[in-house]
Amino acid sequence: MKKICLLATGGTIASESGANGLHPQVTAKHMLRMLPELKEFCCLEYQELMSLDSSNLLPEHWQRMAGAVAELRQQFDGFVISHGTDTMAYTASALYYILENIDRPVILTGAQIPIEDPRTDGKRNLLTAFRAAASERAGVYLAFDGRIIAGNRVKKLYTESFSAFLSINVKPAGYMSGSRISWTATEHQAKGVFQLHDTLDTKVFVLKLLPGMDPEILTALADRGYHAIIIEGYGSGGVPTADSPKNFLPAIEYAVKKGIISVCTTQCIYDGVHLDRYEVGVLAEKAGAISGGNLTIEALVAKLMVLLVETREREDIQKALLEE
Repeated sequence: MKKICLLATGGTIASESGANGLHPQVTAKHMLRMLPELKEFCCLEYQELMSLDSSNLLPEHWQRMAGAVAELRQQFDGFVISHGTDTMAYTASALYYILENIDRPVILTGAQIPIEDPRTDGKRNLLTAFRAAASERAGVYLAFDGRIIAGNRVKKLYTESFSAFLSINVKPAGYMSGSRISWTATEHQAKGVFQLHDTLDTKVFVLKLLPGMDPEILTALADRGYHAIIIEGYGSGGVPTADSPKNFLPAIEYAVKKGIISVCTTQCIYDGVHLDRYEVGVLAEKAGAISGGNLTIEALVAKLMVLLVETREREDIQKALLEE
């Protein structure tokens, strides 16, 4: 049988009611006791990494999770990380890039309802996650509501539905079918030697454009020492141009001249960025912005935090963002 380690971090799945609402209290040991069927197909161990609502997680917590996987990698066949749903898309994306070419399954999961509640989805999600972790499929994935989603394609779209997470711009990597995982996609599998990127550049900012927003906000951010600014533009990634009294092009040029990586993405969920289609995108690119491709905001943030440690060259980062 496969030897699987549960790394517990808190979240709704481990929560109980308190004076101020739900907060994590249930231990990894207790969660595993609630799923005796796991012992039928895997040998179990666990570590309590932290017990936090995922709204309180920081990039250093991503590094702690990744460090635990790297340290224990040779001792286990796979890993399950129990996690809160609110920022799990960020963590999944971060681990996808930090644990480059990981040669073990690393499966994140959580729940919309605490595991001790009779209505919980936590037991099913954990069972799916452990099935995936016991498979031969290496890589970072999220298991939720019967879907297996590549770590850098995860997005939370519902606050209450059990189908909280969807795979963005690619089909899910797999599904839970009965007691087995049916894998449907292969493009996210490891392609090289495992590498732990244990340093992150957190000087990344996301600016969501609003009609009428003053472009001085972007220049002010450029002066605050950020190394990359992701601009959530409209439609295919466009920004206001000289046809608007709130022209963002000079602000983009200002940021680029200061050596700041300026990335245009879209506020739309699906289909990605196409800066070559409309004037508002073409001119942004001419001003020095680069395309965020079809990655989610969560994936862009995580990937830039990894890339900026290794290079600040615009061309190198532009090329890397167009890759998985």
